Amino acid sequence: MKHVWAPFLLILPAFLLIACGGSSRQLQSITITKTANGQQIQFVATGTFSAPPTQVTPLPVDWTLGLMAPPPPTYDYTLTTQPYVYDCANAGSYNLPVVAFAPTDPNAALSGKTTNVVTASGGLPCQ
Repeated sequence: MKHVWAPFLLILPAFLLIACGGSSRQLQSITITKTANGQQIQFVATGTFSAPPTQVTPLPVDWTLGLMAPPPPTYDYTLTTQPYVYDCANAGSYNLPVVAFAPTDPNAALSGKTTNVVTASGGLPCQ
């Protein structure tokens, strides 16, 4: 009878780890690609993660114009999978980089606050 429980005792910790959200999958980097359509430029974010699926496109991110310097101690975010569209015809004299950021935790809520993010800059849109 001893051997009947042995496989169960080996599998139980794995189930508990999964059930308690013990995944170690984390967002490692973000890549931004841009596509021009006349005066409009569309930006899409791709995320690279530490475990499968390792690449996600489009990655849910929060978009902003301009670098966050210095980085805030806490990031307020609202994630979207929608591309960011920048209109160069209406840009005026401002030509700031497009920035995407997202929490490192792939299970984070679609909006909230966090201290752990990954960021990427898409360069100056209209140059």
